[in-house]
Amino acid sequence: MTRLAIHGAAGRMGRRLVALGTEDDALTLAAAIEHAGHADQGADAGRLAGVGDLGVKLGDAIGDAACDVLIDFSLPEGFRRALAACLERGLPIVVGTTGLTPEDDAALDAAAKAIPVLQATNFSLVVNVLWKLAGEAARLLEGYDIEVLESHHRFKQDAPSGTALTLANKLCEATGRDPGKALVFARHGDAPRRPDDITVQTLRIGDDPGQHTAYFAGLGERLEIKHASTSRDSYALGALRAAKWLAGRGAGRYDMADVLGL
Repeated sequence: MTRLAIHGAAGRMGRRLVALGTEDDALTLAAAIEHAGHADQGADAGRLAGVGDLGVKLGDAIGDAACDVLIDFSLPEGFRRALAACLERGLPIVVGTTGLTPEDDAALDAAAKAIPVLQATNFSLVVNVLWKLAGEAARLLEGYDIEVLESHHRFKQDAPSGTALTLANKLCEATGRDPGKALVFARHGDAPRRPDDITVQTLRIGDDPGQHTAYFAGLGERLEIKHASTSRDSYALGALRAAKWLAGRGAGRYDMADVLGL
C-alpha cells in the first residue's frame, strides 16, 4: 500500500487525483495539501469543501502525515515549497506543475541526487505513445514540413503547453534540429517558411481539456498524429501510476518513459 500526499489538491487536476486516488486499492491518501489563501490557484471555499467531502484531511503543509510519495500539481511557487519539503523529509516527488523556470529545472536536477524525482509534462499513456510515434514519423518522413498545434481551456496560464513543447523538442531531437533555431512560436507578416521550421501554435478555447497534433506535410499528402483528451482522468491516472512506481525507488531523475517502459 502506497501512502500518497497530493499538493495542489483543490485545483482541477488535484481534485481528480484525490477522487481517483481514494478509489485505488493500492493507495492510501495520507494528505491533501492546498494553500487556501492563494486565490491564483482557484482554491475557493467550494473547492476546498469538495476535497474535504471525500474524507481527506486538508491542510496547507505535509506536516506530520506519514506518506511514501508526493504528487505536485500546483503553480511554480507551490512547486518550490513542495520540493523543499520533500528534500527535507527524503520523500519522492512526482512533478506535474508546468510553467517552471530553468532555475526550477536545475533545482530538480540537484534534488534528484538525494531523492527520487519524476517529472512529466504529460502523464497520459496515449500522449507518451504520441511522442514516440511522432519521433518515428519525423525520422521516416525526411524533408516533410513539420508543425504542431495545441489547444486547451481558456483558464490555462502557460502557453504553449508543456506537452506541446515536449512534442516539439522530440521532433527536433528525431531530426537533428537545434530547438533554439528551428522552433517558431508566432508567424505573421512577411514570414516565409524556412525548411527546418517547426511552428508551435496555441489555442485557448472554452473548456477544452487538451488536444495536440503533429503535422507532417509534403506536396500532395499529409500525415496527422493527434491526441484528443475528453477528460483529465487519463492524466490523473497516469500520475497515480507514476507515484506508485516511484515510491521506494532510489534517488534519480525519472520520467514517464521509465514508468511505461517506452
